[in-house]
Amino acid sequence: MVLNGSCMCGKVKYQADADPAVKAMCHCQNCQKFSGSAFTTNFILPRSAFKLLSEKLGILGAPKHGEYTADSWFTYRAYFCGDCGSSLYGEPDSMPQMMSIKAGTLNNGAAQLTEGKIDAEAFVKRRVAYLKPIDGATQVEGMIQL
Repeated sequence: MVLNGSCMCGKVKYQADADPAVKAMCHCQNCQKFSGSAFTTNFILPRSAFKLLSEKLGILGAPKHGEYTADSWFTYRAYFCGDCGSSLYGEPDSMPQMMSIKAGTLNNGAAQLTEGKIDAEAFVKRRVAYLKPIDGATQVEGMIQL
């Protein structure tokens, strides 16, 4: 499956040619701060399947990133658009072959590819009290490992 996405202003565009290995919600505090919400919804896929289109096309759209030490004690790089601020994707050093695309950045409603199914919820101990576990989703105390 080919997934296309971009930031809100459209200056950073990407494509990934892979089915997500895992469709997950993350409730960690860093994702809460990064998204300005109670969680992020992520499609986890191989880094080798991902490419930035905006850099290839010469568009002004190289993403910026911030780094932090995740609860896994590994570095996590969170990428975002430097112009509009949209969170885009992340690269956890704990899974050097994998990355996570923020599902809300997918074009044409592709975030709905979950078909009502989220595979896992991460950092469930930090899930806000008004949210309940998703039926059928694996509940993970910390970061998902593949």
